[in-house]
Amino acid sequence: MPGPIDYSKITIVPDFDTAEWWMGTKQRKYLVRQCKTCGHKWFPPFPACSKCTSMDLTWFETSGKGVLHSYVVVTQPILGAFVETVPYVVGLIELEDCHEADGMLTRVAGVLLNDEEELAIGLPMQVVFEETKDPNIVIPR
Repeated sequence: MPGPIDYSKITIVPDFDTAEWWMGTKQRKYLVRQCKTCGHKWFPPFPACSKCTSMDLTWFETSGKGVLHSYVVVTQPILGAFVETVPYVVGLIELEDCHEADGMLTRVAGVLLNDEEELAIGLPMQVVFEETKDPNIVIPR
């Protein structure tokens, strides 16, 4: 299992585009952006839809369940918060309840709690929420 991540070494400042998302994580909700015009869903949050450029957006609460689409084992961290964590796994997860009109699934990346030996493409995944020293910041993993 990967070591702990020292989130105090990362400056997390919710902004206009992410404040509601961070409030959702405090409530143990995994949210993705959704375009009200075309229905496209994506993460990370961005102020306009990448499909139709509409700025008429909302949030979609996912179940936090999905399948592992791809992963990579990181042995050389680029952030100080991850130095004690290596090796760790970053996974690309296809969210099961975020289908697009064309059948594509929304994919999100995250640091997994699993060891590499436990993983396989297609493995079911479920988001978990990790407390930090800052009571206003809860990290989904």
